[in-house]
Amino acid sequence: MSAGYSLDYEKLRNMAAIIATLSGLLQCASLWLLPTTPVLLLTAFTGAVYVVLGLGLFGISRFSLLLAITAPPVRSWLGLFPLEITTWEWLRTAADISIALLCLPVFWASLSPDFESIEPGSRSMSADDTDA
Repeated sequence: MSAGYSLDYEKLRNMAAIIATLSGLLQCASLWLLPTTPVLLLTAFTGAVYVVLGLGLFGISRFSLLLAITAPPVRSWLGLFPLEITTWEWLRTAADISIALLCLPVFWASLSPDFESIEPGSRSMSADDTDA
């Protein structure tokens, strides 16, 4: 990274959380839009997992980041539980890859020992307030 350039890791994580939650909700909503098949039921179950993953990404856990980096791309790569409508499947795959790409820099930065730890109660506090 160049001097003066910094990523806002919390925004990246929140964007990934929003995409994961919306993707999960839409996968669950497919039960009302498509004929019910065993594959569609598994898609809705996957959607429920995405909703839980999205809720986890709104927190501070590294485990949620690790799951977000691995699970959605693996689902897309293996083509698990494909939707019958090709456009929706492409959109779902794009969301999966977006989730992973948004979480990757946050996870990488969190592995650094210099990365500031974010406690749940001190998210809005500045660095000067924590020294006092």
